[in-house]
Amino acid sequence: MSIFKHIPDGYRLRCNRYNAKGKNKCTHKINVPLPGNAFKIAHDPLDSVQTNGLATAFSWNKMRFSKDTVSIVAYLSVMHSIPAPQIADIMNQLFNLTISHDTVTRWSHKIALNLHNNLGPLSVNASNQSHLFVDETRFAVRGNKRWLWAGKDSRFDSIQTWFISPRRATNYARSTFNIAFSHSPSLKSAHVVTDGLHSYPSALGDLGYNIDEKHIRNVGFEGHTSNSINNNRIERLWSDFKTAAAAFRGFKSELGLFCFVTSRTYRHNYFTPNSRLNGKTPAQAAGKKLPYCHNTLKLLLKFL
Repeated sequence: MSIFKHIPDGYRLRCNRYNAKGKNKCTHKINVPLPGNAFKIAHDPLDSVQTNGLATAFSWNKMRFSKDTVSIVAYLSVMHSIPAPQIADIMNQLFNLTISHDTVTRWSHKIALNLHNNLGPLSVNASNQSHLFVDETRFAVRGNKRWLWAGKDSRFDSIQTWFISPRRATNYARSTFNIAFSHSPSLKSAHVVTDGLHSYPSALGDLGYNIDEKHIRNVGFEGHTSNSINNNRIERLWSDFKTAAAAFRGFKSELGLFCFVTSRTYRHNYFTPNSRLNGKTPAQAAGKKLPYCHNTLKLLLKFL
């Protein structure tokens, strides 16, 4: 084998028989980390952003506003993805409370980070028919491109992984898969469905995944692929995210994008009934034990 390409944290070797004819042709590739190093692989979605020292816990005894006020802001932010200026206006018009939109933004960030720390990614069990649908889409942060990677489980319709990166590359795809496999090890035996991006099989190979038998790669539009299974399940998730993000007209920071995605993820996994699961949330269908509450707002407050 010889060096075919340099990647951010190593280099890629390709078989010298890559251009051979007939049965002698070999397309095998392998990634090798730089000498003395190992591949940097994220185990948590939070590894993709910097929190900049933001304290995630609410100091209720030192706050000017009551917990009831914060709970309403949390509900509007998480369940309805309303931007901070509109939430501040709602609180002023309905409750005669003057709250700056910067304060609402800080609360929204803390709320998302609290949900992530207290709930964590949903752990699921896979079956022989399970699929992990993985794809990436683009968002704008101060006019710059940022890529959101996400994976969705077919059995419980749950979002299993998400990660934010400045570009599309193997190392970010590797982290995306590793987050899903770390929290739900059974998914490593499930079929992974992706589009034609070359980073996906490369990243899966680095994690010891059985690419030849388990990876389903769809290239082109539906109907132009030999596989009957496509990743439309994860493509439809982008519609939900993009529609909710339209009101923000782009994000001012990577932390803001991460907290938006995190809030939508936990809303989907833990708080929103799913028609595919007969009205259960993915967490309920997966057997996750949560406190009993009469409504979503009270359940949401349990994790702040």
